[in-house]
Amino acid sequence: MPFVVAHSPENVNYATQKPEKLIERIIKASSNENSIVADFFAGSGTTGAVAEKLGRKRIMVELGKPAVMITRKRLIDQNAGPFLYQSIGDYMKEQFEKSQFRKVGDLAHVVINLYGALPFPQQEGVPNNLGYIKQSKTLVFVDSPNKLTGYNTLRKAQQLRESFMGGWDKVVVLGWNFVTDIGTVINSINDPKLEVLVIPADLLDKLKTKASYERLMKTGKIRFSSLQYLTVKPVVRNKIDDETDEIIVELDNYVLLSPDALPLDKKNKEKLEEVMGEDPLSLIEYWSIDPDYDGEIFRSKWQDYRENNEDLRIKRRAKLDVPAINGKRKVCVKAVDVFGFESAVVAEVE
Repeated sequence: MPFVVAHSPENVNYATQKPEKLIERIIKASSNENSIVADFFAGSGTTGAVAEKLGRKRIMVELGKPAVMITRKRLIDQNAGPFLYQSIGDYMKEQFEKSQFRKVGDLAHVVINLYGALPFPQQEGVPNNLGYIKQSKTLVFVDSPNKLTGYNTLRKAQQLRESFMGGWDKVVVLGWNFVTDIGTVINSINDPKLEVLVIPADLLDKLKTKASYERLMKTGKIRFSSLQYLTVKPVVRNKIDDETDEIIVELDNYVLLSPDALPLDKKNKEKLEEVMGEDPLSLIEYWSIDPDYDGEIFRSKWQDYRENNEDLRIKRRAKLDVPAINGKRKVCVKAVDVFGFESAVVAEVE
């Protein structure tokens, strides 16, 4: 059984990729057409790709984001049938449960201190996830690692800014996990006195001991980055005939999180900042469209990878012919950048 070599047509540049012929032999020997094939260490997606070709249903599970992106692209490139992609793990929650912190409030106090603010003294009527910046009228709100920061959290932070202890000039929200359309939420609120920042994903790993916390406080090597989010130009809807609508979606801009939060050396950070200034959409690795988004499950009807284009840049504009419907259409666009960060935007069109 030959290995997958560099010039092989099935090579997807994944270190532990298995030959399709090997997986085909295993699947044929242990299943029938329409059987369910499960691979809980999906890797490059060879099992799923072969199962699709052999007429099997498949369930694939993978922890690593790069592997998930490779698998998704692989299935799309071979024109696989519809498949559901779900992110069902809660890494932050799991890390919190393994950490030394027994209460969310204790962790919030640590985050507030690392941000350079002061927590309020613990007393009745004072939320234990609030802090303030000394000599400033800035309130700091730390969300729970067990929650997705979204509209309700930001509204609560706004209300606290207006009412807590006589009011504040600004509120900063520090979150661990965010709803996929957080960019749309922030734009719809349009509040210059509200700032939303990301707590570093590896912070809980760095807080395993009291000594590590004290070391972080001394060095100050914690970066709270801004959010990455996608914007699109107004979606166009043209009526082709009684049964068909044409939908035109064009990407507008991509706002990447601060380069300081990425593991890049000084030279590459400077290059990244240059790209962000000149053409931020060139950082998009993959984007897809659901022209009839139901608000819960994203069903991709169109997608594009930059590797599929000669200039290694994604197409900025897409046209889809879709079944006509009465009333508004809710269009959802998802994108994944070259660093594996995912963002989404939802737009309604008459």
